[in-house]
Amino acid sequence: MRQSITFLLICVLLLSGCSSIHTEAANGGSDYSPLIIAHRGASAVEPEHTFLSYDQAIDDEADYIEIDLRRTADGELVAMHDETVDRTTDGKGLVEELTLKKVKALDAGEGQTVPTMEEILKRYGSEVHYYIETREDDKGKLVMEKQLLQLLKQYAIPQDQVILQSFSKDSINALHELDPELTLVQLLKKKDVEQLDREDLQAIKDIAIGVGIYAGILEESVVDLIQNHKLEIHAYYRGDEKEWTEKMLQYEVDGIFSDDPAFLANKMEIKE
Repeated sequence: MRQSITFLLICVLLLSGCSSIHTEAANGGSDYSPLIIAHRGASAVEPEHTFLSYDQAIDDEADYIEIDLRRTADGELVAMHDETVDRTTDGKGLVEELTLKKVKALDAGEGQTVPTMEEILKRYGSEVHYYIETREDDKGKLVMEKQLLQLLKQYAIPQDQVILQSFSKDSINALHELDPELTLVQLLKKKDVEQLDREDLQAIKDIAIGVGIYAGILEESVVDLIQNHKLEIHAYYRGDEKEWTEKMLQYEVDGIFSDDPAFLANKMEIKE
């Protein structure tokens, strides 16, 4: 009997030790490991927002694949960052003025087509984590929030595998009203960051888990201010990932958008 009690006490102590280690890591301890968010997939390696790009990001073990959404003239949600198809395909024109049929006829690079949100969910299901950006249409109207949530529900994507972000405060507020349990991130522009105060941070915290900010304007004092308000900070780049990654790891931001998840993972290993 004494041996059994001793064994149980040892187990309790071991479990308590593990809990302490986990808590230390969660509070910014030595086990710092930011989320690796594949920016438009592995877009430095394969054509952005194509299945080649998403597949590469998954192979590189990114934590999330990031998807920018646009809405076509006939109401379909497609993965496209720009308001036009000019830069990333062999076509021209505004996405919202093209039908899905016309968008699907375009070459998005290496023979790839522009995927719809539904096609992405069909392909990957609940096997991956999604980081999805919503946006207003060219007239400043909200056009995709309900449709997106319906698709996520239709394909039974667990809520804890989805983060939704937007520069549009109206979109973030609409998503929160549709489902208060959603995980949301408010993207901030330079002027928003320069004016950021405690009141702003509290308002964001009421509906979102964090903010997304361009790495080139981040200072350690801003990172500290945001994290001290128990908000996460996810840093993104503008084609200058290699210039800013070291500093983002030094600042210990909570998530990093990467055009090349393998590059970021390697940097993180070196830092350790």
